[in-house]
Amino acid sequence: MEKAELLAKIQSQIKNFRDLVIFNQSYIKPHVIYRSASPIDHQSPELLQDFKDLGIRSIIDLRSAVEIGYSSYNDDFVNSFNYYWVHIDISMPPDVLLREEKTELSFYKQFCWYTLYYNKAQIRRIFNILSQEENYSTIIHCFAGRDRTGITSCLILLLLNAPEPNIIQDYLETDEYTLSEDMEYIFDKVEEEGGIKKYLVSCGLQEDTLERMIKQLRP
Repeated sequence: MEKAELLAKIQSQIKNFRDLVIFNQSYIKPHVIYRSASPIDHQSPELLQDFKDLGIRSIIDLRSAVEIGYSSYNDDFVNSFNYYWVHIDISMPPDVLLREEKTELSFYKQFCWYTLYYNKAQIRRIFNILSQEENYSTIIHCFAGRDRTGITSCLILLLLNAPEPNIIQDYLETDEYTLSEDMEYIFDKVEEEGGIKKYLVSCGLQEDTLERMIKQLRP
């Protein structure tokens, strides 16, 4: 089965499953990073084989321990791929928002801000995983494939120098609840840090790690 046909088959089962290349052909290689809603409800030997045929080697799961407790991968999936659990914390404690003077922001801007600044260790781990050639191709997912996955995808595409309108287009593809202004807020916060590389270095990443990732992902 051709990859395009295989991808269409998977997309018919799993919400928001798509290749990051779809709106960014000049900035990322095809078939290296897929973003997705959780595939867990669709686990089957057939899907497992479809993932393998698509070239999937790794899964990065951004969900919480509670979400995983409700719905987890079976042993066949865990043992067939490099499975990485990287819990993106979205708790947004009110005292933190109050202390950091973010209570006046809209809920989703609070979410974006908290994800960027209170998940730096998690972002560092994701990018370290993506800097390792043996992990490609990779699926990145949370629950709906919109928020945590959307911010992670945005940071990856910014590192690859994808234009902001392309990144917004990818985000808006997710569902009717996504707004371009939310991605624009992330762009502004990253720019305030001095750009994407400086932001990622502030997460504890080494510049040579980022360059290695860019070299692996750029066409």
